[in-house]
Amino acid sequence: MTVFSKLNEDPLGAIGEYLSPKNFLQLRLTSKEIYTETKKIKVLKLNKKYSLEFYKDKEFRNRVLSSIDDPSKQLSLDLSGCRNVRDVSALSGVHTLELDHCKNVRDVSALSGVHTLNLSGCRNVSDVSALGGVHTLNLCDCRNVSDVGALGGVHTLNLSGCCNVSDLSALGGVHTLNLRCCNNVSDVSALGGVHTLDLSYCSNVSDVSALGGVHTLELVYCKNVRDVSALGGVHTLNLCGCRNVSDVSALGGVHTLNLRCCHNVIDVSALGGVHTLKLVNCKNVSDVSALGGVHTLNLSWCDMVSDVSALGGVHTLDLRECFNVSNMMAISDDFGFEMLY
Repeated sequence: MTVFSKLNEDPLGAIGEYLSPKNFLQLRLTSKEIYTETKKIKVLKLNKKYSLEFYKDKEFRNRVLSSIDDPSKQLSLDLSGCRNVRDVSALSGVHTLELDHCKNVRDVSALSGVHTLNLSGCRNVSDVSALGGVHTLNLCDCRNVSDVGALGGVHTLNLSGCCNVSDLSALGGVHTLNLRCCNNVSDVSALGGVHTLDLSYCSNVSDVSALGGVHTLELVYCKNVRDVSALGGVHTLNLCGCRNVSDVSALGGVHTLNLRCCHNVIDVSALGGVHTLKLVNCKNVSDVSALGGVHTLNLSWCDMVSDVSALGGVHTLDLRECFNVSNMMAISDDFGFEMLY
């Protein structure tokens, strides 16, 4: 009996022949995902072996497609790393398509209807103008991509390592945007409406005054960022390694704040209202008397800190490698909080 002749009699068993043992076990545990009335498959995720068969064999492809009601909602293919994949026009109707590191893929104009599309490492892809309707799009390390003006409707967009991208003016409506290591990016003034924004290692970004409405903002090692006074409304802010930042007095309303290795920060007296505060390796911070209201406080490697007597209200306190703080065991017993040392 073939896989396809089994679909109407035993849908779980038939699907199992497509899936890895791990995925099949998960499917068994969630067997309600099968339409018991019609014996139709609700979700079909093909592993790499069968995804390649789907790509190569038209008859196989047609049989798979006939076994499900709506491939655009139900079918997931994994062709990652398949160097013999070139023409992807037959894959336009699937829900999820993994094409990462398919180095011979060039033309992706047929993939506009794919919900989740991974083109990470596809360095021969340059024209992504047809992909504005994709929900989740990964273009990480697609170094030939430069024009992203058509991608403003994408929900989750990963452009990390796209070193030729510079104009972001059309991306203000993207929900989650990863621009990590996009070294040609300098103007981020259009991105104030993005919910989650990663600009880590964007060495040419300096002006972040338009980003105060971003919920989660990663600025790790953005060495040219100096003025963060507009970021007081950000919920989660990572300024790790921003060594030119010195004035953090406007950041008292941030919920989660990472100032690791911000060596020019000295005065943290305005940060007592922060919920989770990392001051790891802030070598010039010495006075922490205003931080007693912080919930989780990491002061590890803060060599100048010696007096922690005001920190009795902190829930979790990390004082590892704070060599000038003495008698830590007694402090922990007296205060009654969780302390790492």
